[in-house]
Amino acid sequence: MRKGTCVAILAVAASLACAPEPAASDPVARGRQVYQRNGCGTCHEPSLGNLFRAVGPPLDHIGTVAASRRPGLSAEEYLRQSIVDPGAFVVPGYPDSMPRGLQDRISGEDLAALVSYLSSLR
Repeated sequence: MRKGTCVAILAVAASLACAPEPAASDPVARGRQVYQRNGCGTCHEPSLGNLFRAVGPPLDHIGTVAASRRPGLSAEEYLRQSIVDPGAFVVPGYPDSMPRGLQDRISGEDLAALVSYLSSLR
């Protein structure tokens, strides 16, 4: 195989690997895609960048925890509020650093899917 052909094959393979994943039809799976696409894990998951400072609360059990965060709000209502109005309730021990305006950058369907995904984390 010629060198130019190998380079072309590698370029096509790389572009396919980097192509966006089609939107999932299942709300939880779609919500996981929204979470990943928007880089939510950058602040809400352990990493070298936030190892020594609190950035955002962990979300690994948020589907259970959310129901008790704000009296009078269901887990889903709390999660939606935390996304669209992040300063309404700031988890003690964490800064008010959640980005604003996410609901303006994603569709209503993606917002609902993100809430479904977060609600599933138990």
